[in-house]
Formats: sequence, structure tokens, C-alpha cells
Amino acid sequence: MLTALDQIANQNHLQLIKAALPYIPSENQKMLSVCIKMIELHNIMSFYDHSNFSVAACSAQTEQPGMLDILADIRNYCEGEEQALLDQWIQIISAMELYSVFSQAPDSSEPEP
Repeated sequence: MLTALDQIANQNHLQLIKAALPYIPSENQKMLSVCIKMIELHNIMSFYDHSNFSVAACSAQTEQPGMLDILADIRNYCEGEEQALLDQWIQIISAMELYSVFSQAPDSSEPEP
């Protein structure tokens, strides 16, 4: 799974070249790897130089992403224990946000004047 920045950097089918890298003679792998990284850097620089867009989360188009959005996106690139830890934090933050919503709500048990 590629991040948004990786998708920009890996234009020109660089993922295909990276996948073929182990099959290239070992004496050529180092130079090809450096060339791939240079092309990625060039693609990123070109994107920012020639575009009015920036890399943004889908939910960030209308509002600033929250901590839950960030953790959920990061979770996609984690494995095992890291995912479990992020799941715990997501549950804690969700519970805190829910508590905040209910603590700000007017008490419905008291009659209105």
C-alpha cells in the first residue's frame, strides 16, 4: 500500500523497477537504487513546483483532520502489536470525545424554566 506521497514519487512505473531490482546483477543494484530515489525526489519536487494542489487527507478538504483520522491512516502501515497499540489509542480518544460531547450537553433531567 502506497501513501499519497509515495504515489506522487513513484510515477513512471518505478514500482515495477523496484520489484525487478532483486533480479538485476548485484553489482548494478546499488546504482539503480540510487537512480530510483533520485527520480522519486524529482517527481516530488516537480509535483510541488507545477501544481496548485498539496498532499491532503480526504477529510482535510473541508476541515482539519483530527487525531482519530491521523491514527487511522497511520494504522494502515503498521503490523501486529503496532496496530493493536493504535487500536487502543483510537478507542481511548473515541471514548474521550464521546465523554466530551455528553458532558457539554444540557442535563435533560432538570426542568427548563
